[in-house]
Amino acid sequence: VSETGFAGNARETPRSPQQIMWLNVYLISALHLMALYGLYLIPSANPWTWFWSVLLFLWGGMGVTVGAHRLWTHRTYKATWPLRVYLMIMNCFAAQNDIFEWARDHRVHHKYSETNADPHNAKRGFFFSHVGWLMMKKHPDVIKKGQQLDLSDLYEDKIVMFQRR
Repeated sequence: VSETGFAGNARETPRSPQQIMWLNVYLISALHLMALYGLYLIPSANPWTWFWSVLLFLWGGMGVTVGAHRLWTHRTYKATWPLRVYLMIMNCFAAQNDIFEWARDHRVHHKYSETNADPHNAKRGFFFSHVGWLMMKKHPDVIKKGQQLDLSDLYEDKIVMFQRR
């Protein structure tokens, strides 16, 4: 299957052997172990801790869905400077890379879906498409196609570049 989604219309670089990024594996594993420990502690937690945890979860989700995804990746609406700052802060709670990297990878995903240029190519399996792609070095096609995208709107956004720095 080619970059366009049709067999034979374009050439893809063959997939190289998977290169594991062990630091990411350890960090993602530690995050999930801490989450399990947090679940164990829930019965003994103060209700205000529950409230704060749910609030941070919702803020992080909004930072990704309303901010990184809808505003910065798909540009489905325009936002004022204070709202963009607020969404950038909420995006930080999610710990899903910076807005620039999130938007770039998601734009590549939509443009080259289910090819080697797709950062989380579902043809590589359920685990890979959900979390494994964060534990592996990017396929050369992902990097190549990501460099060819027009990201000028992200480069010109002072809030996105502030967060990236």
